[in-house]
Amino acid sequence: DLHLAHPVRSVHAPVLAAWVDAMLTGTTAGAMAIAQRAGGVPVRMTRCLDALRRALITQRTRRSGLVASSHARRLRAAGLGCMLPHQDDDSVARWFLDRWPDIRSSDALEVAATEFAIQGLELDQVGMCWDVDLIRNPGRTGWQARNLRGSNWTTLRHSETLSNRINAYRVLLTRARFRTVIWVPRGDPADATRDPALYDAVTDHLAACGVAWLDDAPARAEDTAMPEPKLL
Repeated sequence: DLHLAHPVRSVHAPVLAAWVDAMLTGTTAGAMAIAQRAGGVPVRMTRCLDALRRALITQRTRRSGLVASSHARRLRAAGLGCMLPHQDDDSVARWFLDRWPDIRSSDALEVAATEFAIQGLELDQVGMCWDVDLIRNPGRTGWQARNLRGSNWTTLRHSETLSNRINAYRVLLTRARFRTVIWVPRGDPADATRDPALYDAVTDHLAACGVAWLDDAPARAEDTAMPEPKLL
């Protein structure tokens, strides 16, 4: 059985839970108001996976880990291709209980846990990896849930499916005791499955809800001439 050395309770739990709920299911103004009343939320965002890892590595004494939706199928094109097999008890236990330099641990920041593996458990710091399986279309309000089928994203029309996807992201966004850093890839205009405008719409919404940027990461694709890392 998994046993955590610290209480399973975020030090920012009341504010973070209220903010996440407002950001996902309420209004932008409501989420921003919660953030302003609290003097900010313990959430930052970046467009750079390396910057995310650097931010978490700077505090090695705290347990860190990457998390992502089980439907986040295009993160691998941006450099994150491994998901924790949540039905493999040994892999899950090692991810949660082992520590760096064991490469099987969450601290290695190589393998992302999905909502199924992380639900009910917490880490000190979380790198939350956001893909376009949950999007806000530019110029529109509200969320859309999508599944990747072959080389195309399919929009899911049922309200229950959207609710389930939002709940999955709620789980991922509330697993950190101290802080969450959200990585939103920049996308690739040459890849129809990674439309930069859809990723930008996510960061625009997060910013409007009160999320600040990490200092060392450019915000958009046009801010850097360096290509995004890809798996070989």
